[in-house]
Amino acid sequence: MKQQRKLYLAIALISGGMAAASASAKTVEVPDLDIDTYGWVNMAVMYGDTGNGSETYIVDNKYASSRFGAKISKELDDLGVRVGTHLEFEYEHNDSSKVTPDNRSIGGELEERHLNLFVAGGFGQVSIGQGSGAADGNTEIDLSGTKVAAFSNLGLVGGSLPFVAKDGSGNDVKLLQALNNQDFEARYDRVRYDSPRIGPVTVSVSQGYKQKSGGTGSDDVTELAATLTLPLAGKLVAGVGYSRKDVGGAVDKLETYGGSASWLHTSGFNLGGVYSMQEDKTRTSSDFYMVKTGYKTGNHSVAIHHAIGEDRTEYTPAPVTDSEVKAYGISYVYAPAKWLDVYASFNNYQLSAKERSYDDINIAMTGARVKF
Repeated sequence: MKQQRKLYLAIALISGGMAAASASAKTVEVPDLDIDTYGWVNMAVMYGDTGNGSETYIVDNKYASSRFGAKISKELDDLGVRVGTHLEFEYEHNDSSKVTPDNRSIGGELEERHLNLFVAGGFGQVSIGQGSGAADGNTEIDLSGTKVAAFSNLGLVGGSLPFVAKDGSGNDVKLLQALNNQDFEARYDRVRYDSPRIGPVTVSVSQGYKQKSGGTGSDDVTELAATLTLPLAGKLVAGVGYSRKDVGGAVDKLETYGGSASWLHTSGFNLGGVYSMQEDKTRTSSDFYMVKTGYKTGNHSVAIHHAIGEDRTEYTPAPVTDSEVKAYGISYVYAPAKWLDVYASFNNYQLSAKERSYDDINIAMTGARVKF
């Protein structure tokens, strides 16, 4: 709420300043900048069925959360570089990864996603501030056209719904705790460098720090990544990455390796795959796999996917070892205009573990994204 008040205050001050300038007949010099604004609102109806029963929710679809942003920059001809800033904020009403049968209404807060400066030229681009690490998104490459309805981080929709233990022990496990695409360290305060294209390849590196999950202190983060783009009977995009978060203690460091690739054929047929592995000194490594195939024609895109998550047990409150989550799903997107996506998806999740059996989770969703 403090961020909202700050935003409202900033708008009021800007408006007041403009009015005062007009009233006093002073000339206000506006910089000649290139400004690219964007945003969208993404709302859906989600149905979740677990061993505790079923419920319907109205949610902000976190596969592509509601947000707004701007890229503001200007070419400095004498120096041969472009200097600018990237700002992006999200506001989620009923976050689809947080709603539960006991808490179907969750008020949103204005949260920063990107707040950084950059300079770009023939040498590549250097960015400083809050933003994506070098490997962010490299397990999420998807040319199927259905990413708004289902992509590799499946638990972002219905993530707080539980796998219910069949033995009645109450040792339930949240979906997002058991299944995660382990997409490196996302966004944090960092210095990032992106190389110019070296043939079809771009190389990126970042160094910074990220607030600890408990909210006290921070951990140093290092990331390396490379992406490849080729016109292969259509388009092929692939990426690989590595991240290290120095958390200290017995864990020492949390390391993640992985990547993804997606190929869109000129016919509309597409195929994609994802793999990631995460490990530290205190546990067995956790693995994630996903394959996705689909077809695009005109304004329509449809795809099916299968994902497996293994041994992701560090976030569960009760012992869960030798765990495996299997996901089977289908997604559809209709895009009648550049500013509109209408979509639907269904996913079935199955968790097995050494200690006990669990009921399946089934999640269906339909919604729309309006872009501006």
